[in-house]
Amino acid sequence: ELDKRYGVNHGCAYVKTVGAPQKEILSAINSAKNICCELEFNVHESYGDCKIEVIYGVNTAKSVFDRALREIVSKLDKYIYALEDISLAERLVQLLKLRRMKICTAESFTGGGISKRLVQISGVSEVYFEGLNTYSNEAKTARLGVDEMTLKRFGAVSEQTAAEMAEGLIKDGNCDISISTTGIAGPKSDNTNKPVGLMYIGIALKEGTAVYKYELKGSRENITETAINLALFSAYKSIK
Repeated sequence: ELDKRYGVNHGCAYVKTVGAPQKEILSAINSAKNICCELEFNVHESYGDCKIEVIYGVNTAKSVFDRALREIVSKLDKYIYALEDISLAERLVQLLKLRRMKICTAESFTGGGISKRLVQISGVSEVYFEGLNTYSNEAKTARLGVDEMTLKRFGAVSEQTAAEMAEGLIKDGNCDISISTTGIAGPKSDNTNKPVGLMYIGIALKEGTAVYKYELKGSRENITETAINLALFSAYKSIK
């Protein structure tokens, strides 16, 4: 509306990322500006999920703009999930539909946050089978088949537990990919010697399991919400 009112024409492209360090984002933007100095940028970040708006004028040469955009994409490639203004959960659901895959979740410290994000997306019933909030050790054992010796030897917040949580869902044969989360959101460390912010994300496919370790900083909310974004992104990357 403002463009029409003042006779100014602009266009906008988007780059959506998760987990990209601010330093790398700024470096990518500066490289793009060196190619096309006319570009303007807005960066919006929320719990590690970042939207980069690339604004160009009506007189900007398309070939130059495309080259500048490619520069950003090449520098941030491993963090990118979309080149349009779409949510992370929506992008994951789109990809699951494309791959004809079903997903399950087994959450501990994220408390069902991943499932909540997924079920907010219209049409998710095509790809979402179930979500379990296995907060206690007893639930991890009873519902997911996590070995009691794993919990005793390594603890609930461990690579081994995250792997067994994710694998417990895959073994049932009802899904093609599963996500598990276990961590310490704080403000206390639950009487363990493990630091607040330590977390593990398990991603299980029928072909195998991967576990990702992070040490996050900030409030309980910051740690939990960032973990949800990292978990959704890890699932996206694993089937991309």
